[in-house]
Amino acid sequence: MSRFPLRPAAAFALGILVAVGCAKPPPPLVKAAAPDVIVALPVVKGVTDFEDFTGRTEAYKVVDVKPQLTALLDRVHFKDGAYVPEGTPLFDLDARFTKAQADGADANLKLARAKRDLARTLLTTAEKSRDQGVISADEYAKTAAEFQAAEATVKVAEYDVEKAATTLDYTRIKSRYSGRLGKAMVDPGNVVKENETVLTRLVVLDPIYVVFDIDERTLLRIRRLIADGRIPSARESPISVRVGLADEEGYSFTAPLTFADNTLDAGTGTLRFRGEMRNPSLQRTGLPAVVGAAAATGADVNAPRLLSPGMFVRVRFPVGREHPAVLIPEEAVGADQGQRFVFVLNDQDEAQYRRVTLGAQEGRLRVVEDGVRPGERVVVSGLQRVRAGLKVTPRTAATKKQ
Repeated sequence: MSRFPLRPAAAFALGILVAVGCAKPPPPLVKAAAPDVIVALPVVKGVTDFEDFTGRTEAYKVVDVKPQLTALLDRVHFKDGAYVPEGTPLFDLDARFTKAQADGADANLKLARAKRDLARTLLTTAEKSRDQGVISADEYAKTAAEFQAAEATVKVAEYDVEKAATTLDYTRIKSRYSGRLGKAMVDPGNVVKENETVLTRLVVLDPIYVVFDIDERTLLRIRRLIADGRIPSARESPISVRVGLADEEGYSFTAPLTFADNTLDAGTGTLRFRGEMRNPSLQRTGLPAVVGAAAATGADVNAPRLLSPGMFVRVRFPVGREHPAVLIPEEAVGADQGQRFVFVLNDQDEAQYRRVTLGAQEGRLRVVEDGVRPGERVVVSGLQRVRAGLKVTPRTAATKKQ
């Protein structure tokens, strides 16, 4: 035992000094490796500004098939929903009465012609008798008048024959255009009324219309651009819109504009526009177009079509002339509290934060109106590993052509 025992506080302090002296020094700091990122150069190419709208398809022609005389419906010649060429028989009406009228008109015409021939013979004889002084001038004038009356009777009979033939032709109702039929709305055995009963509906599917509405603000902007000479009007140069379907991302169709309404819809504040485009056929090589008359011709115009009236479409309306623009991949753009930004590398491979103003989308590329210059390297993959001022290891990636 020591002659001078340590007090508790001194013993505790001595323990701390011993512990500190025995502790190992901390390991040296290891500098983090620069993260790998994929970079790409902007694409510079000509683009055209546009506005996107929602539209619908409409039939090129819509015909409600109605009878042109009141009669008994005798027969239906088509299957519901059939594609038919122009002139295809659709319905037969009871033709017995109209056939009798046509036969009677033919008989009356023959009778009128016979009477006219007799009157012509009598007139020739009267002319000779008048020249010989056998008959008076009054008797000759009477014979000449009877011949003129006979000729007029023939003309009336010819008109009656034509009218009866037309009425008889109305008993067979044919397709006015090539297109697709709806269902037969009346069964045989029913009496149909002249110009009233709808028998079926025929729609012409090729070409097909695309209709869409432009809001008032956009319409005014376009018209001001036309007034300033920055874009041509439809009178100077035809305008075509691009059309995309519901199951595709791009725009696979082009439709020249053929109509713009003359009054805005007061309820919606929009003006209706209409374009016209071809409706692709679903006809496969080596197969008949339709059953029946169309199969004999194999006409593509009678084949089923891709688009039906009433389908949803996306319409891209061009605004302005083509101009050069800088485009970058869509995946290079990040969002920060509503602001769009990209990371651009400087000469030391350090990331620089850039706010950008974006324009239209072109396929998988996006137009950058401000914030990126041609030739700058833009980070397109690995954004989550990048921050402003961080040095990175860039890897190049080819930008896909659009």
